[in-house]
Amino acid sequence: MQRCAVPAQEPRHDPEHDDPFPRLRRPDVLQVEDDAPVGEPGAGQVRLRHSAIGVNFIDTLFRQGAFPVPLPSVPGVEGVGVIEAVGPGVPSLRVGQRVAYYLAPGSYTQVRLIDASALVQVPDDLDDARVASVLTKGLTAWAGLHGYHALAAGQTVLVQGASSAVGGLLARWAKALGARVIGTAGSMAKRQALEGAIDHVLASDAPDLGAQVRALVPDGVDVVYELVGRATFGATMAAVKDGGTIVSIGAASGAPVVDADAMSRRGVRLVGGPMAPHLAGRLPEATAAVFQAWRSGVLGEVPYTRWPLRQAAAAHEALRDRSKQGALVLVP
Repeated sequence: MQRCAVPAQEPRHDPEHDDPFPRLRRPDVLQVEDDAPVGEPGAGQVRLRHSAIGVNFIDTLFRQGAFPVPLPSVPGVEGVGVIEAVGPGVPSLRVGQRVAYYLAPGSYTQVRLIDASALVQVPDDLDDARVASVLTKGLTAWAGLHGYHALAAGQTVLVQGASSAVGGLLARWAKALGARVIGTAGSMAKRQALEGAIDHVLASDAPDLGAQVRALVPDGVDVVYELVGRATFGATMAAVKDGGTIVSIGAASGAPVVDADAMSRRGVRLVGGPMAPHLAGRLPEATAAVFQAWRSGVLGEVPYTRWPLRQAAAAHEALRDRSKQGALVLVP
């Protein structure tokens, strides 16, 4: 069985990089193992053969060591495939059934064991790569709109990082729900791709970004969905209204520096943390909503690029360099 893993090794200093642990953190630390054993599923488990594996930003955080894991470790949290074997105590699933999952670490493999409770049904009208490109990102957007903050029609939204995989889905979905949506993106090409899909598109690196938002919305926006982090958080604070909400979903530029006193004085609420609590008891509803939103065109085209599983490190390079085209999907 082939898998991509972060091997057990001591980090080494590399003077050519600012990062003091580059060998642990760089994409090329991922190594392919062709003879990793899998075994039979235990109680409550199935053995799943992957057909498509979603690549998400959180995968890079696990690889970098931002979330400590025992080494060696297999990255990835999302996959789609067919059940090869069913362990004891799993009456609702069968061999040959097509399923997916959105948050179960260890997906960069051809075959894996996984708890049956992590699996969701896959609609027949969506192919495996499409499901892997949209499920986790769509559920994150759904949680942003219905969990972290219950978006209401008529509210004004700022999406910091609206050209990202999650940000693009969230911005378009918020617009479809009746919000006025302002989105930011780094490059002209990315801003042009958002034109027409949302109400206003601004440069995320503009030094007066907060003032530009206030020019559009003098009282400030009701909610900011923050996917960039440190680089845009100052503008986020300038743009959000007193009593508004900042939803911290991602931090592509690093964790923001938060002035808790200023937030308290202005009554600004900062919410974030794991997505799972916002899906608890609502996963079937959320999953169905994601797939229906894609079918109806609410989410846009959601382009994706296929990469062989053996090239997982190159896929991570593309994600880091922002040279990717849409979502990234690994194919075993």
